[in-house]
Amino acid sequence: MNNRSYALRTGVFVAVFAVAILLATFWISGTHRRRLPYVVVTRGNVFGLRSESTVFYRGITAGVVTHIRVNAQDPREILIFIAVDRRIPITRGTYAELKLQGVTGMSALELNTTADMRLLATSAAHPARIPMRPSFFTRITRAGTRVAQQLTVLSGDLEKTLNAANRRHLATILSHAAQASRQWVMLSARLNQAAARLPAMETAANTALTRMATLEKQMGILSRHLKRLSETAQGASDVALTRTLPKIDRALDRLTRAAADVQRLSRSLRHHPRELLLGARPLTPGPGEKGYKETP
Repeated sequence: MNNRSYALRTGVFVAVFAVAILLATFWISGTHRRRLPYVVVTRGNVFGLRSESTVFYRGITAGVVTHIRVNAQDPREILIFIAVDRRIPITRGTYAELKLQGVTGMSALELNTTADMRLLATSAAHPARIPMRPSFFTRITRAGTRVAQQLTVLSGDLEKTLNAANRRHLATILSHAAQASRQWVMLSARLNQAAARLPAMETAANTALTRMATLEKQMGILSRHLKRLSETAQGASDVALTRTLPKIDRALDRLTRAAADVQRLSRSLRHHPRELLLGARPLTPGPGEKGYKETP
């Protein structure tokens, strides 16, 4: 009887202990919470993601991945079924990203949202769809692939461009560039020399400007003197025209008459020299005068 009682107590203890473990597991796993179903749709790779992977909402544990399968209607799509705590606000602006967890190679889902805060309705029969965006690692991988492709194309183009003829042309261009560089150095040195002479040239220019200013002043003074001289000459000309020239004309008339008299006297003395001693002969009387005689 004692052995049976001991066995019964042992059995009851094991049963209670097993139930306690199941309840603890159920509580810790969070399956007691009410979760809403959603399906994340993607056409990318889902490396490291599996059932029971954690679903985060902006860093907060929000649910788990229930299962993953390929869409039978469109094989390009992968459907990731998740269960999310009903208290998490899944909206029409919510989207998912694949998130790597450390160096284990395992992945999780990260839910984020945009400005559209209208709640997304869902049900077990028709779970709402959440789009999946490429993760940061995926974007980097794609960008690296594009860069690698562009580098491959660029390498091919360079190989085609740098053929023998173009290499010769490039060598000629580089030679000309080196020559132009040497000429530029020489020109720069000459420019520096010219720049060193600029202060002296500036001083000479200032001196020349000063002399030009002085000369301009002197020219102004000379112009005023010439103007006064012109006015004086104009006055003298007026005096000569109104006073001096009439007197000169009268004197010239007298000189002309005197010269005529001298000329007549000279002619008379040349024909009758004795008149110089005896005086002039009386003039022959004319008709009607005393002593006039008609010539037969």
